Amino acid sequence: MTAGKTSGLAYSLAAVLPVVLSFVFLIVISACGLTEKAGYETSEWYLYCSYILPQLSFAIVAVWYLRRTATPVSVVVKNQKCRPKYFLVAVALQVGLLCLSELNALFLELLGKFGYEDGGINLPSMDGFGFIGVLFAVAVLPAVFEEITFRGVLLKGMRSFGVWGSVLLCGGLFSLYHQNPAQTLYQFCCGAAFALVAIRSGSVLPTVLSHFINNAAILVLTKYNIAEFSTPVFISVMSVSVLCLIASLGYLIFIDKTKPEREEDKRERKGFLVYALVGIALCALSWLLTLAGGM
Repeated sequence: MTAGKTSGLAYSLAAVLPVVLSFVFLIVISACGLTEKAGYETSEWYLYCSYILPQLSFAIVAVWYLRRTATPVSVVVKNQKCRPKYFLVAVALQVGLLCLSELNALFLELLGKFGYEDGGINLPSMDGFGFIGVLFAVAVLPAVFEEITFRGVLLKGMRSFGVWGSVLLCGGLFSLYHQNPAQTLYQFCCGAAFALVAIRSGSVLPTVLSHFINNAAILVLTKYNIAEFSTPVFISVMSVSVLCLIASLGYLIFIDKTKPEREEDKRERKGFLVYALVGIALCALSWLLTLAGGM
């Protein structure tokens, strides 16, 4: 099986496995009588499992890919020495992406005109040491396993799409996978930006850092119930964010010309898309159901 087909299949597996594991999980807890308790869906153990199961799926997909392709872990994580500057660029880029949250707010407002209401997310308690547990489940694990899968495994099968084709496709698949209409635009931007950093640096390590900062920042804001800033603070934060976004993207696009090896065979593109089709269809269906459920 070619690299494109293998990576495409990895995406489909990453989309299907959480469904299968969730089904098995529900069967097990039902057999144990845990679903008979009122409000079990909001219990701590259930919420933690709901966040950990998708990451377990990514871990299984990564192990499958490594074994099937006989690829060392180090090659998936980084195929060249990653220079320290890329960690600085990744941090600056993540700070810059904060300004795009306003773009996402406008998109959510647009969906609201059609009757959609964002149901938000349920998190385990972050009181006391609970914050460490939530930080691990919601920030650390996704940063590691999602980056290995999307910016490691999948990008390796996208070489035939070229740099910008890979960046846009990776961003689209990343956003679609999360199946959250309210976060569609922001997650696309994050996924595309992370892909560009991974391509330029030849490593997923800087994007792991960016991904962690993104999720951790959201958790901190949620923990301290910070929904909005005063006007002076907001203007200052947005100004710094815009400058960071312009500087980091300007460097990655116009100054850093590092490119990965490109596979010119157009059949690789078709192979990737065909084998990823099941995952794309499943995620798209889930996205539409979530959208319909919020109306």
